[in-house]
Amino acid sequence: MADSSKPRIGIIGGKGRMGRWFHRLFMDTGHDVLISDIDTEISPLDIAKRCEVVILALPMEVFPKVVKEVAPLIPKTSFLTDLCSLKEKQVEVMLSNSYCEVCGTHPLFGPGEESLKGRRVALCAARGQRWYSWWKKFLEDNGALVAEFTPSQHDRTMAWVQALNHFILLCLGKSLEEDGIDFGHVLKLATPSFERQLNIVARLCLQDPELYATIQLGNPYTSTAIETFTKHAQKLKQILEEKDRVGFIQIFKEVQKLGPSLLRHCKAKKQ
Repeated sequence: MADSSKPRIGIIGGKGRMGRWFHRLFMDTGHDVLISDIDTEISPLDIAKRCEVVILALPMEVFPKVVKEVAPLIPKTSFLTDLCSLKEKQVEVMLSNSYCEVCGTHPLFGPGEESLKGRRVALCAARGQRWYSWWKKFLEDNGALVAEFTPSQHDRTMAWVQALNHFILLCLGKSLEEDGIDFGHVLKLATPSFERQLNIVARLCLQDPELYATIQLGNPYTSTAIETFTKHAQKLKQILEEKDRVGFIQIFKEVQKLGPSLLRHCKAKKQ
């Protein structure tokens, strides 16, 4: 195996937004980097054969097709990972079509970030340990906060972190649009927490709707998360319509009981 401290990196989909971001990161850290995209002379097959580390920065819609073409050509001594927002199917298709070491990677940030410092990255170990250890160390050495999950743990959690969160943001945005309320008035009266929500809704203008649609529609756990959320939303709506003060206070106190556990986890994360 080549020296794993400075392997040659190949990024398939290297001209996409996240592909360009990681290309810059690897160049800044002194790596030899090759990129392949739809208009490059270097092909995905070239990347597979010439690079010790192969990173797939691809839309999830084309991911399986490209993996089936490329992964069998990656040497057993090399490393394959991806940057997809979902992991169960993605890790499975990488494993079933390759012989090399495999890991699922999910950068929990967008290409607008300046560096890895303080940014979260989820890793799903799949096959092999040597390259996985190198990859984890590389991310951590550059400031990333790495969390390790199985693919199913990752996708189930992301149904809440991403899919439900996006669902709430879209509903909030459409509700504000339909009401026609003056945004200036809203911001003058906004609490800090609501202003943060509005800023997140505003930042949707910078995001890729195709990616968000895939995250919503592609995660097998999304429906459960949204069904659970809407069940409690309907119950709370009924309580408010009936002006049931006792019922509202009961729900509020039930949610309050989550506080100590959430605060404990938040404190542990900062340490």
